[in-house]
Amino acid sequence: MSRLLSNKRLPYLVLGIAFLVTVAYVLTVLPGRSAPSAQTAAPTPSPAVHSDGLSDSHEGYLIKGVKLPEARGKAIPVAFQVFGPDGKPLTEYETVQAKAMHLFLVRDDISGYQHLHPVFAGDTWSTTVDVLDGGSYRFYAEFTPKGWVAAHPIILGMPFVITGDTRLAPLPAPAATSDTGKYVVRRMDGTDHLIAGRGALLRFEVPGAVLEPYLGSIAHMSAFEVRTQGLVHLHPAAGELVFHTQFPYRGEYRLFLEFQVGGEVQRAAFTVLVT
Repeated sequence: MSRLLSNKRLPYLVLGIAFLVTVAYVLTVLPGRSAPSAQTAAPTPSPAVHSDGLSDSHEGYLIKGVKLPEARGKAIPVAFQVFGPDGKPLTEYETVQAKAMHLFLVRDDISGYQHLHPVFAGDTWSTTVDVLDGGSYRFYAEFTPKGWVAAHPIILGMPFVITGDTRLAPLPAPAATSDTGKYVVRRMDGTDHLIAGRGALLRFEVPGAVLEPYLGSIAHMSAFEVRTQGLVHLHPAAGELVFHTQFPYRGEYRLFLEFQVGGEVQRAAFTVLVT
C-alpha cells in the first residue's frame, strides 16, 4: 500500500519541483533584479529612417500635384503643393544649398535626369520641364520645413506617365570616367565596388577645370538606386570632390555629379555597383 501511495504522489512532487524552478526563473528577470548579461543586453538601435522620394508623404508632410505633364514636349508647366502635418499648405521653408526647394526628375530607367528649382507663389510651387519621350517618370521634391531639426531633408515623390512608344535607355556599365561634353571627370578609384552598409569615400577629379561654388557647395551628387529609383542627395567635403557614402542595399546605383565651371553647370554620370 505504501508503494502505491508513493507512486500516486510522484506526479505531484514533479509538478512541485517544476513550479519552484519556474518561480526562481521569473524572479531573475523581474524589474530591479539582476539578470544574465544575455538577457539585459541593450538592442542595437535601428538607423534613422529618412525619405527617398518613393512616397508622397513622410512624417506628416504630403505632396500633391496641381499640374503634371500629360504629353511629351518642351517647357511643360508643372505645379504642386506641399502640405504640413496640420493639413494646411506649407509656406515656410529653410534655405538649404541656396534654395528652398530642389526638384529632380528621372524616368524609371534612370534616364532623362533633370535638376530644377521651382518658384514659390502663394502656396504653390511651379516650374517647367522637358519630357521628350514616353514612359513612367517621377518628380522628387527635396525641402526642409522651417524649424526642421532632423539630419536629412524631406524628399517626396510625384509619379506621372507619358503614354505612347518609348525607347528605354540601357543602364551604362561602370566606368572610370564620364564626359560632360567639355570636361572628362575621373573617378579616382576606377570601377571598384562599394560594400552595402559600409561607409566609403567616392573621389573625383576634373583635370583642367577650376570649379566654382554651385548652390552653396563645390558640387552636388544625386544617387538613384536602379532597382527602386530611391534617391540620396549628397554633398562633398569642403573644397574637394570627395563624397562620404553609405548605401544600404546591394545593387546598382546611378550617380549624377553636378558642378560649375566658368558660370556653366556641368553634369557627369557614373554607374556604381554595391555588393
